[in-house]
Amino acid sequence: MKTRVLVRIGQNKAEWVASVYYKDSAFCTVRAESREGVMAEIQLQVKTILLPQTRAWLQEWRGAEKSPNCPEGAIRLPIDLWVCKLTDDLCPLQAQVLVNEREEFIRHCVAPPTRKEEILRTVALGKYDGFHHVPGRFLYPACEQEAKKGSFKYHYPWELTFLETCCPSFLLERDWPELLRRLDRKNISLSMLSNALCAEHCRQLAAQVDPKVAAELSIIELEVDR
Repeated sequence: MKTRVLVRIGQNKAEWVASVYYKDSAFCTVRAESREGVMAEIQLQVKTILLPQTRAWLQEWRGAEKSPNCPEGAIRLPIDLWVCKLTDDLCPLQAQVLVNEREEFIRHCVAPPTRKEEILRTVALGKYDGFHHVPGRFLYPACEQEAKKGSFKYHYPWELTFLETCCPSFLLERDWPELLRRLDRKNISLSMLSNALCAEHCRQLAAQVDPKVAAELSIIELEVDR
């Protein structure tokens, strides 16, 4: 699974500085003598810091060891409400397969009777580990409006950054009316600007606020084991 984070790389006198952002702060900053050196170091540090946290986050959304998430469960966004994909009914078990509590699972599961047994067998035999592609990710409105396919609308927490964080010259309370007038785009609103942005949209809006800062922004793509 691929994940992306926003990084700012700039030169300060004789050294290069790189910072990776998460919401309202930089969670990692490194320095080196060259741009190539600082880029290599920031990627190493991000992997060291971020990957254990991402794995823990993904594991949490898989469900507990003895009650993994159901393969027929689906999230009804944006409120993370579990429903059954087979019946579209609210799942009383919140998509947990109670492997060691068969009768309890059979009684409360809203899937068709024959499918209930198939679900239990699938999970018991280890053919499904409970990971879902959407749970644990957040919807950024601009991504939704651009009609991106499926899960590309959603982002993990560490992929989101406030515009003010990477553009210190921008103050939302002071500058948002002027920015909206400058953009003149119907799909950008105050609520979008006031939320943490995905890396791509943060970089796009930074170009409107401070082109010099935007030129220093890059997106690092990492591979995360599920």
